[in-house]
Amino acid sequence: MYLNIFDSHTHSDTSWDAEHSITFLCETAVKKGILGFAITDHCEINEYESRDIEARIMQGHFEMLKARAAFGKSIMLSYGIELGQMNYDLNLTRHVLAMKPYDFVLGSLHCIRGDQDFYYMDFQGTDPYALLEEYYKELYEIAKLNLFDSMAHISYPIRYMNGKCGLGVDLSRMDDLIDLTLRTLAQNGKALEINTSGLRGPIGETSPTLKYVKRFRELGGEYLTLGSDAHAAEELGEGIQETMAMASQAGFQYFTFYKKRQPRLLQIY
Repeated sequence: MYLNIFDSHTHSDTSWDAEHSITFLCETAVKKGILGFAITDHCEINEYESRDIEARIMQGHFEMLKARAAFGKSIMLSYGIELGQMNYDLNLTRHVLAMKPYDFVLGSLHCIRGDQDFYYMDFQGTDPYALLEEYYKELYEIAKLNLFDSMAHISYPIRYMNGKCGLGVDLSRMDDLIDLTLRTLAQNGKALEINTSGLRGPIGETSPTLKYVKRFRELGGEYLTLGSDAHAAEELGEGIQETMAMASQAGFQYFTFYKKRQPRLLQIY
């Protein structure tokens, strides 16, 4: 039994695809005995205006402050943001980063330039390896920007290529490109996320898998964040305990959460 469960990737109803308020997430975390979590609502740079994200950020910050006042020391609530496609508009990205006193910035890539989120794709008439090559080139762009604290779900397209559509794509064909990102994260002292949402879906695996967590460690990576990617309260903390075991197997003694953009270490028992 592992202790110190901290979930560094969660969404409240400030995100358009999530169900519950930050207050209800806090209530659920207390009931589950979770030490804490980071609220990381979506900020998709390429959809900033169409999703009215600036208003969502303002509302989310207000809701977070209310939850902190209500729950005090009974839960550790880290205020974060999931900043998607930050390489698409650097001026807007920097504007978002300056808006609020984030504890944690989670960098992510959900689509490649000019295309839709992999979530919506059926991949008919496409070359999945060409898509993956472009995806990992863009992910490397984001890694080099060095504007975030942890990089989220680096095998995100596989969740849909193999999990939803059953394409049987061999991700190892991208290993050289993936190495560029992992090496950059390690050199810059950034964290790699192990995202557990795939354990609840048809793919049945974390993002990334143990192979890439081990490789990150080999390249000098120090920090791992663990995230359920919860979009509903019942998903909060799910898979974190199993993922702590994976982190240990990859050679990590600690995992990380962030306060005031600084890494804090929690021991894996």
